[in-house]
Amino acid sequence: MHVAVTVDDREPAGVAETVRGHTDVTETTVERLPAGDLVVGPVGLERKTPRDYVNGVMSRSGPDLYDQLERLAECYDHAYVLLEGDVSAFDSLRTSVDPTAIRGSMASITARYGVPVIPCTDRRRLVDFAVRLGRKHTEAPSSRPLPVGSVPSRSEPTTKRMYGCIEGIGPELAATLYDAYPSMAELLEASVADLEAIEGIGERRARAVYEAIRAADR
Repeated sequence: MHVAVTVDDREPAGVAETVRGHTDVTETTVERLPAGDLVVGPVGLERKTPRDYVNGVMSRSGPDLYDQLERLAECYDHAYVLLEGDVSAFDSLRTSVDPTAIRGSMASITARYGVPVIPCTDRRRLVDFAVRLGRKHTEAPSSRPLPVGSVPSRSEPTTKRMYGCIEGIGPELAATLYDAYPSMAELLEASVADLEAIEGIGERRARAVYEAIRAADR
């Protein structure tokens, strides 16, 4: 499926060039957007370099990220923040902000605002992921749907759905974890012993959950 993409006219020229070079993009428009940096179908996307992200979260310079998230939610059916870089880039930034706190803010924004923050390594991969998101939110579902219960229902709390999407944690275990730890921040603070104390979670499963959560937070 091919898509049309709109790029905000305040973005660097290289962004529109990368969009035009994508094989699945049939039309590229550059104009002033009411929110976001890229629009693909019903999807609005905010593009951030690691430094832009830190400045936006901490409101140190430039637009406040939380204001941008609110405008995205108002203007588009689906909203995402895509990082033009890797999470490891936060470790090398010359800033007084602890990289752990920055990664925590990514989890917080995803859980509390319902806007996923996704690292995309570089600009080419960011544009490719944006195009794929637009396609997936537009095209008809696959003719081979996943079994009922394999994916958490949209009616469930965002954090609970997040737990269910982490590799090794299905809907049933996600519900158990959510009852004990209603926020990702609380779950990240839990030790293996804390998890093992939850009814129905043994030592092996507790350790698997502990490692899976930290792998997802990296």
